[in-house]
Amino acid sequence: MELRHLRYFVCVAEEQNIGRAALRLHISQPPLTRQIQQLEDELGAKLFHRTARGVDLTDAGRVLYDDARNILDLVPRAAARARSAHEGQIGRLDVAVFGSVMFGRLP
Repeated sequence: MELRHLRYFVCVAEEQNIGRAALRLHISQPPLTRQIQQLEDELGAKLFHRTARGVDLTDAGRVLYDDARNILDLVPRAAARARSAHEGQIGRLDVAVFGSVMFGRLP
């Protein structure tokens, strides 16, 4: 499962319409439909009921929506933490002292 699939899925779930979701994502409708179908095939579950007005989430879709929102919310936080670790702002610093240093001056 790719983050792109989750972003597309969340957008369709929020818009409740594939056409409006495609506009919001700045892609055309057929590729968006294919991406959702690929996600459904990968999961082995239908995520949406297609209706005349748009789409509604299935039970599996509602469960995935909650988890997908959480995952997508964690992505920027994970990136920021990785940048902070790279810059030395967070992480672990180990300091060790040899026993013989205790009897002399510590440089």
